[in-house]
Amino acid sequence: MEGVQASQSAPGPADLRTQDTKRPESFLLVYNVSKKQNFGTLLRSACAFGVSEVLVVGAKKLSTFGNQGTSAHANVRHFDTLQAAKDDLRSRGARICGIEIDDTAQPVTSHPFVGSTAFMLGNEGEGMSAVQKEVCDSFVYIPQFTGATASLNVAIAGSIVLHHFATWAGMPEHARCGEKFVVEPPRSTLEKFQNPTEAEKEEIERKRAERAAKRRKEADEDLAEGGDRDCAC
Repeated sequence: MEGVQASQSAPGPADLRTQDTKRPESFLLVYNVSKKQNFGTLLRSACAFGVSEVLVVGAKKLSTFGNQGTSAHANVRHFDTLQAAKDDLRSRGARICGIEIDDTAQPVTSHPFVGSTAFMLGNEGEGMSAVQKEVCDSFVYIPQFTGATASLNVAIAGSIVLHHFATWAGMPEHARCGEKFVVEPPRSTLEKFQNPTEAEKEEIERKRAERAAKRRKEADEDLAEGGDRDCAC
């Protein structure tokens, strides 16, 4: 009697939900992306494909050029270091997957995902740094079918992978109207202030800390200038 060969593919979201009723989440980890239009396009795709949160490492401000108004819908948090972002993701049970043509990378078309995942891309010109690769649990790449180009633009690559994850996770398709998808109004500034998400709370605290640090610096400079004047007298 022939046995049934065990599947070697990663468990699907239905299998994961037998242990946890929550649908696997996706996150976008932004580090070392330099071209302004790429972040805006990634933000737009992140909103379209149900990314729970965008984690930005290092940069306090990034241009959202090309986001087509989706930035108002995005949950964005800032981290000083890649390790801090990794620790936060670990606390939520999320793995980190690098989008890179690496020797250990698996084709994204095989959907080799395991639970909630944060996706990270490399720099436009140099790819992923050694520091980035060290924090990754796995890698995926996007198969190409001609020799016309060595790789895809980072925003395009990220968008393709995020769509594959949303499909694998079984996210329900959003409502359409005519030839477009229905656009929901973003949360108002007042609503964000009165009932902030965890990401919004941290962003509020970060901005408060920056303002406080700026005031302390200005006060110290004024005090130093006053001391210089006293010495001159």
